[in-house]
Order: sequence, then C-alpha cells, then structure tokens
Amino acid sequence: MEKEVRKDEVTGMLRLKLRLMLKNKQTRLILLLTLCVSFVISGIGLLSYSRYREGLDTELNTPNIELLQINLDVTNRAFRESDNMALDAAYHPDVEAFARIQADGNSLSNSASIIKRLQKYLKALSSHEEIDSVEVISLENHALVSSNYGFLPDWKQAPDTTWVPWIQDIHRKPLLIKRRWYGTDPQYGTVELLSLARPIVEEGKVIGAVLINLDYDRFFSKLYIHLSNSQYVYDLEGELIYPKLRSSVPLNEMNRVLQELDVSPYAYVEIGDMEYMANQTFSDVTGWRLVSLVPMDKLLKNVKLARNMMLWLAFISILAGCSAVYYYNYAAFRPMKKINSLLNSGNRGTRQGGLYDLEPVISKLVGEFHRKSLVVERSLPELRSKYIEDVIQRRMGIQEMRMKWEQYFSDWEGNSLVVMVVSIDRYSTWAASFPEEDAMLLKYALNNILLETLEPCWKAVSAPDEESGFVVLLQFGERAYEAGTEAAVQEGVVLYKSVDRLIQVVGEHLPLTISIGVGHVVKDIQEARESYVKGKEALNLRLYEGYGRSHTNMDCDVYVEKDGSADVLLQEQTRDSTLLDNRRIDMIHTLGSQEPGASAKLIGQWVEELRLHRTAPAQVYLFVHELLEDLLEWCATQSVTPPDKLADYHWNQILTQDLQDIEALLVVILSDMEEKWNERRRSKDFVRVQEMMDYMEHHLHLNIGLQEIADQVHMSVSSVSSMFKEETGSTVYDYLTGLRMKKACALLCETHLKISEIADQVGYRNENSFIRVFRKHKQVTPGKFREISKCSNEYADRPKDRYAGVLEDKYED
Repeated sequence: MEKEVRKDEVTGMLRLKLRLMLKNKQTRLILLLTLCVSFVISGIGLLSYSRYREGLDTELNTPNIELLQINLDVTNRAFRESDNMALDAAYHPDVEAFARIQADGNSLSNSASIIKRLQKYLKALSSHEEIDSVEVISLENHALVSSNYGFLPDWKQAPDTTWVPWIQDIHRKPLLIKRRWYGTDPQYGTVELLSLARPIVEEGKVIGAVLINLDYDRFFSKLYIHLSNSQYVYDLEGELIYPKLRSSVPLNEMNRVLQELDVSPYAYVEIGDMEYMANQTFSDVTGWRLVSLVPMDKLLKNVKLARNMMLWLAFISILAGCSAVYYYNYAAFRPMKKINSLLNSGNRGTRQGGLYDLEPVISKLVGEFHRKSLVVERSLPELRSKYIEDVIQRRMGIQEMRMKWEQYFSDWEGNSLVVMVVSIDRYSTWAASFPEEDAMLLKYALNNILLETLEPCWKAVSAPDEESGFVVLLQFGERAYEAGTEAAVQEGVVLYKSVDRLIQVVGEHLPLTISIGVGHVVKDIQEARESYVKGKEALNLRLYEGYGRSHTNMDCDVYVEKDGSADVLLQEQTRDSTLLDNRRIDMIHTLGSQEPGASAKLIGQWVEELRLHRTAPAQVYLFVHELLEDLLEWCATQSVTPPDKLADYHWNQILTQDLQDIEALLVVILSDMEEKWNERRRSKDFVRVQEMMDYMEHHLHLNIGLQEIADQVHMSVSSVSSMFKEETGSTVYDYLTGLRMKKACALLCETHLKISEIADQVGYRNENSFIRVFRKHKQVTPGKFREISKCSNEYADRPKDRYAGVLEDKYED
C-alpha cells in the first residue's frame, strides 16, 4: 500500500512539473529557440547537400548522356551503312538468282557465270575498311558464295560455320545481329566479328540470306571513351557486346545495375563500397543498350562530411537546449522539493499526496471526449454522403462496403433500399444564368429541400451526381417489405406522392425545375448500384415526357417491353441505331447543299420519327453527342468557325434537355454552320481553289507543276500557294501528289499496264522518279503494291485513300 501511495505521489509530482514547465514562458522560449536553431541547421545542411547533388547531377549527367548519344550515333551510322548494303544485295539480281539455284550438278554448272559475277560483287562490297567479309547463303540447298573463299556447294565446307546454328532465325526475324568468333582457339577463336544478316525473299518466302561480317575491333575503335568512366554495350538478349576484355565491374554486379536502371535514363547504384552514376540509352537500329558508369564517392565525400557535421551540430543544439530546460526547472523546483520534504518529515507514507491534480486531468479528458463526439456527430452526414457516392461509383470492395455500412448506418435496417436520381432541367442554361457562387448556393438549398421533404416519411441520404443533380438513397419501412405485395405497393404509392410533392415544392421556392428518376427496390446496399442504373434509365424518359416530372423504373420497363420478346427488342434497337447513323450522315451532307433551311427541315423530320418510333433515350442522347462531335470535326476540317453553342460543348449539356430543346439547339447550330459554309463557298478564294483542283484532276497525265496551275488561274505562284494552303490545309504539291498516287493505285489494281506506262499516265516522265515518290507514300514499290493488291482482293475490298486536308469518305453512304 505504501508503494502505491509513493507511486501516486511521484506520478502527480511529474505531471505537476510538466504542467508548470510548459506554462513557464522562459521554458517555452528555450524549447522554441532550440527547435528553431536545430531545424535551421538541419535544413541548411540538407539543402546544401541537395543543391550540390543536383548541380553534380547536371554537370555529370549531361556530358555522359551526350557521350552515350555520340557513341550511339556512331554505331547506328555504321550499322545503317552495313544494313543498306545488305538490303541492296538482297535485291541484287545475281543474289536472287543464286538463291534460286537448285542443288543438282547441272544447275550449278549452268550458273557458273552468275556465281562468278556474284563473287566479284561481294568482293566490291567487302572493300569497306570495317567489313571483314560478305557472304550470300542459299537456305534451300545449303550453298554459299563468300567474298573471302568463293563458292562452296555445301556450307559445311566453309572455314567459318559458327553462323549456321542461328541463321535459320532469319525466317522469323527480318534483321539478325550477332557477335561471334571463329578460328583455331577452342574458347574464343582468333577472329571476332559482328555479323548482320538480311533475308532474301521471293514471293513472300525466305530463300536465302545476305551476311555482312564486320570487324569487331575496327567497329568499336570509333567509340569515344572517357578515362573517368566505363562504358558497356548489351544486345537484345542481355549479353555483353562491349568491352570484350574483363572490366573493373563483375558481370553479376552489372546485371544488378541493369535491373536497377530498367528504362530510366540514369540512376545511382552501389557496387561494392563505391557509388556510381549509371547512364544509359537505347538504339532504335540495333536494339543495343549503351551503359556508362561514373564513380561518385570521391566527388561526394567532402559534401557528405559537411552534411553529417551539420546534422550532428543540430543534434548537439537539441541536447544543449534540453539540458538548459532541465537545469532551469531543476532550479525552479528546488524550493518545492524542500517544502515537500519538510511537510512529509516524520509521517512518510501516510499522506495521500499527488491526488490534488486528479480532478483537472479528468475534467480535461471528459472535455476532449465531448468535443470529439460533437465532431463525429456533425461529420456523419458528410461521411454518409461520401459513402453513397463511393458505392454508386464502385470505388470500394464488398467487405469495405459492408463494414462502413454498419459504422455509418447503424440506425438503418439494411434492406428495402431504393435509389432516386434528381436532375436540374436544362442545367447548362440554368447554371449560365447565375454566378458560380449563387449556383452553388441554390444547389445547396435544393439538397436541403430534398432531405426536409423526404425525411418525415423516409430515411434519406444524398450525394452529388455529376454536376446537374443528386442521387438520394431512401430506406423503405421494414413492415412494407415483409408484409407482402399489398403493403409494399402502399409504401410505393406514398413514395411516388412524396416525389411529386418534392417537384412541386422545389418549383415554388427555387428558380429551377427538376426531373426525378426512381429505381427499383433492392434488399442490400451491394445492389444499390443496380437501383441507381434503373433510376438513370427512368430519368432519361425526360427526353419525351418533358421537364418537371417524375419517372419510375416501372415506366421504363413498360417502355422497354412494349414490343414483346427480347429478340424483337434487339432487332428494333439495331434498326434504331442504323436509322440514327443514316440520319447523322444525312445531316452532315445537308451542310453542303445550297437549299435554304434544308438542315432545319431534316431536323424536324428526324424529331417526328423519334416521337413516332419512341427510340430508346440513351441511343438518342448518344446520337446527338456523336453528331455534335462530328460537326466540330467538320468545322475544323473545312476551316469553318464553330457556332458559339459548340464552343464550350460538353456531354452534360444535352443530358438534361428534352427533345424539343435538343431540336432547337440542333437547328440553331446547323443553320449557323450552313450559312457560314455557303458564304465560304461563294467566296472568290474558294472558287479559285476549286478551279485549281479541277485543273489538277483533269491534267494528271501532264507534267504540271505550281507554275502551270498559277498560269491557269492567272495568279502568281506565291499567291496560289498561300491561298491553297489556307483553304484546304494542304500544299499544292501534296494535293497533286495525292491525286497522282490515287490514280496510280487504281491503274495498278485494275489494269495490266507496265510501271513505265502508269508513270507516264500520272505525269511522271521518269520511271525511277515515279517509283521513288510511290514508295515514299505507300512504303512499298509499285510492283509490290500490285502484288499485294491482287492477294488482298481475293478476301476484301481495298481501303479508300484520303486527300490531305479533305474529309472525303467518313460520311459516304
């Protein structure tokens, strides 16, 4: 008992000391100064180290990246030269002829002249200083011709056969790059090469390969190596290509460095006891990875020492401050200790000291608990609203959903739930008529009216739904859910009456109207999302029914099932979708007509069709959205200024409108665009540009250019060029070339004319010039295009080309 009393006294005394110490201004000042000084010292040390590290990164990273890029350009340039040689050789007539030679003796003897010419051609290719040898390989009969040792009917007789195990990969890879050795040494060989292989293709089949062997030492002798760093080159399989000698860093450590780098341009890595800056870059030609390592320990040694000294100084300042506080309070409490010892002398253990401060501590704890309870109580509506929003948007899992439901909705039954979707009619127009702050206040007032009107009969929680309204979760009475159909229907009638009353009250007190969609009853909060979807579907009936109305999921179900079976419904939905697509195309085409009011007339016909067939509202809204996006694209393509109502268009602008307002919006937009387009068509520049296009289309067979076109329209060359660019978005040369290429493609696919004849008919007097331009536009030669077109025509129609800057076939029937 005496020990417990002593313990209480010590505890009470420590609490009293702490409270008095913190109330003392001098103690607080010492603590504040100590913390400030330590923070300032630590901040200066860490900031200095960070600034120095950033500067060091800039000074070291930039030149190393540049050096890697220079070496990358060197290797890429060398491989491009070799690859171009290999590609040219793969299409050489003698190379293709050799690859087709049969393995029998007669064929080989009859092809002696071809082999002789081919050997001379390969020796000419291998005269480059970096090329060790060039070989042409026939994959069908295993014969080869080499610039070093001539023709061999069987490649196994060649001095160098180290390429044989991987040459078959050329069937699935159009480019092979390998590092290899051959010679007398059993481990590494005496000759080290970098081999580049390209396939020889005939009628889509690989029949041979061209192998260019580069001298390894000469190839890498051109790399620029800095003495302070190390450089490494790895191929696609992660094998080390360069350097071939053992480096200062073990290969297993380098593998870890590559894993840490991943695809980052640089990173800091530790190898052994040293820190390095690792830089890397990748080659888009060879797929190689170039890596450099720069040691950092010597550079960071002094700055790390300065940083550590600053941190130790900050720690020492904290110790000094704490010591000062301790000494000051020791001196301050010395008289109290003396008095306490005098009072307790002679009766130690009998006095219940230390309990005198228990009451204020308990009062403080009770006050804090009360304040926290008030905070939780006031924040519960916000927590419930956020929870409903997360459930509707599927932002949480089932376990989290149930746990929070039990925490936030402990007074709810957990079943007979229904979701109601409230939306402000014509939201975009309504929001634009008020300042943003006033609109937010009106939405806040709308939310309060919702809850006050519903809560006398129902438990209700609201959450924001997009910009235009709210989603409300309602709790049906458990009696109505369990008593049977009659009670449930009665509860439903009360709810629908409450919803209608809500719409009336909002219209009386706020300058807005609302439409409401009510979902179906669900048994669990997990199914609230389904009720929300049904409520949104019911709300979409606003399209036909108008504003200020309530719609239930039963109305939506009757509307959906009005035509019978699911198959019939699917057929009608497909039909409606097809009709809408056709209408969208017609509306775009109407813009080009010169008939006044054609757009408004077509919109009116479309609206009458919708009212007659009652197309699904979701399909109608999607149609209008896609139509407006197509109109924006049409304006951009035809260089027409979009109407003001399309300038800030967004999806929610049409979702809160009925069919009548959508009709008026489309009439205004299409009429405005039709007027601007007709004005542009009547402009002198447009007529001139059309005249240029007609002239080019009818004179493709002539070698016309910008000067001839300018003479045709009696304008200067510069005026023609700038006018055509401004009206079409394309240059005269690009447009004319597109016309020629389109006609050339048609002639290649539909006729048997020679390439030279086709070139002449599309205005090219030089066949090689035609082939070069055609290959630039189509990425294949004319002959290859004709061959591909013949094959593809057996399965599908050819795709249509597009002119640059002209919307040609998007809305074609």
